[in-house]
Amino acid sequence: MEYMDYYEIGQKIKQRRLEYGLSQEKAAELCDISASFYGNIERGTKKMSLETFVVICDKLKLQPNYLLQDNLPETDPMIFSFILEAKKAGDVQFKKYITIMKALARIAGEL
Repeated sequence: MEYMDYYEIGQKIKQRRLEYGLSQEKAAELCDISASFYGNIERGTKKMSLETFVVICDKLKLQPNYLLQDNLPETDPMIFSFILEAKKAGDVQFKKYITIMKALARIAGEL
């Protein structure tokens, strides 16, 4: 992983919190951190310690790899096939493919 996208991590945490119907304050209390710090984590403006990361994963029933990686569903044969083809081109080319796909996803979201 080249860098941590704290905004994306925060958005995944926020999505789970909303799925559970929790306020930021309630989620912060559950994780034993301040509400302001929790809000900063969701916005990606503050970095959390490894201990806080583990607590958030535990309390919100999140898999660490889901937060740290760009998970693609392995059950989708088209996506899985694309990943296999991209990986055959080597690590450098694979990273370029991923960068392009992320850019396309952002652009598609703006259409």
